[in-house]
Amino acid sequence: MNQDLESLKARVSQLSVMIFDIDGTLTDGRIFWVPNSGWTQMYSVRDGMGIKRLQEVGMEVAAISGGDSLSAQMRMQSLGIKHVHFGSQDKVAHFETLLELLEVTPERCGYMGDELVDLPLLQAVGFSAAPPEAPDEVRSRVHYVAQRAAGFGAAREVCEFILRHRRVP
Repeated sequence: MNQDLESLKARVSQLSVMIFDIDGTLTDGRIFWVPNSGWTQMYSVRDGMGIKRLQEVGMEVAAISGGDSLSAQMRMQSLGIKHVHFGSQDKVAHFETLLELLEVTPERCGYMGDELVDLPLLQAVGFSAAPPEAPDEVRSRVHYVAQRAAGFGAAREVCEFILRHRRVP
């Protein structure tokens, strides 16, 4: 489904909400056991800066994740992401709740995810993106595949693409 630049620009120009999966999208998918603390992940400050830049221009940023870890909770809080759903078995249901809450249509939303469980949501939004490590089935069905690796700037790359081509509301 990967599209030509003009089609992508048209999709991105309509966005007012960008949603991210966390594990394997904002992280590289690895988890680490820290004694006396539990499981943790690694996050990129560059991805965080991309998210902050979206927020600065008035875009709503949300996260819907199948996982639930203290490190993810703390990272989303540190980025000021207000709409976060952890432990989601049905990401589309959480997405529909978000649509009602923010009073937007699916076409005005983007989602970046990396796994097969993300496909229903990736296909429901106006703009979909994946990191290069996503399975072929995911990469072939999204509008944009990042060149940078997950957890190492993939989200920042998507944020910068949106910022370059988004129409100011």
